[in-house]
Amino acid sequence: MDWDILIPLFGIVGVFGMPVFIVWVVSYFSGKREERFHQTLQELIQSGQELTPELLQGLPGYKKEENGERNDIRSGIITASVGIGIALFGYIGVEEEALIGIGLLVFSIGLGILVYGIYSRNKKVDDSS
Repeated sequence: MDWDILIPLFGIVGVFGMPVFIVWVVSYFSGKREERFHQTLQELIQSGQELTPELLQGLPGYKKEENGERNDIRSGIITASVGIGIALFGYIGVEEEALIGIGLLVFSIGLGILVYGIYSRNKKVDDSS
């Protein structure tokens, strides 16, 4: 048997199979968490116990509803830091001008997100007053 054909075969299966595997794992464990929550909830209802919000939040598998709000300050700091890291790698590591430019571009994007996050936070404080 020709063993050289197995390397590209495993490479192709790995590249296209890994995202499918990751999605399957996430959905499987998410389903398990929801199933555990609903099973516990049914047991509480059958026992006649009063369901309070505090009790529901304490159940295993409870998932908080997210309001869709992002933390732009955190995202901006992370993105700006990645940009600085790329630029420093281009300057110190491989001495490529293109990599320095890419790093500065990513840094600028992170800086913009950071400024927007600070602006929107201040605006929310002003609107609530």
